[in-house]
Amino acid sequence: MTIAVSEILLINMEKPGVAFPFIKALVNVNDHFHKLYPDSEFPFHIALMTKNQAQEQHIRNHLNKLGLSQVSIHQDDYSSKPEPKVLYLSEDPGKAEEAIKTALFSDESEIVYKKKGLEAYLKNEDDSEDIPLGEGPLRCFLEALVNMEKKFHAKGLYKNCPVQTFLVTSRDPVISGTRVLKTLKSWGLELTQAFFLSGRPKGPPLSMIQPHIFFDDQKPHIDGALKLGIISAHVPYGIGYETYKDDCEK
Repeated sequence: MTIAVSEILLINMEKPGVAFPFIKALVNVNDHFHKLYPDSEFPFHIALMTKNQAQEQHIRNHLNKLGLSQVSIHQDDYSSKPEPKVLYLSEDPGKAEEAIKTALFSDESEIVYKKKGLEAYLKNEDDSEDIPLGEGPLRCFLEALVNMEKKFHAKGLYKNCPVQTFLVTSRDPVISGTRVLKTLKSWGLELTQAFFLSGRPKGPPLSMIQPHIFFDDQKPHIDGALKLGIISAHVPYGIGYETYKDDCEK
């Protein structure tokens, strides 16, 4: 799995950028994994994307000082050549949008809710309970994390596992939540914990989890997490993002 991150998010004015704690955590996972599986490659390839390739050695020196010698340096072109196993982190929403090739869950249910209302949405989820949701843009990344979790568990690391995955969703735990759990099971993915909030704020569980990074396709959830000091990434995907763009243009 490749994690591509823009230069300004990782090194901002020669200081650690906002994505530094997340990238550093991935480096630590790589190191921990390599100690347990010395004959295996690092599970995460981390690529810094820069438009300033002429300063590559200068950038390399700063990466080394920050303990990020694993990070490779590339010309900023992932956004134009999206791959299914690349997570692209950028401060530019346009580039992030271009980099999404396949859309954790699709927005098919959100479309029903936005266009037909809550009652139609709940009926659709009840009728479709045994039909897995379509894939979203984060499924490959989640699969990589869950696979890492399993490998650490195989070595007896459960409580102190360096990889943990949490789902924090506005869905309710009965109707729409059941479909989510069945979808994850059909994908063979078992998460550390799931929170079904029935429309309640995501702040309390996020404050408890203190994740290295939080992904959401709804801008208000991102803004709420940022107010709590949680590193957050807006996923520019689906009808929620289109609605957000339309609102910004008004």
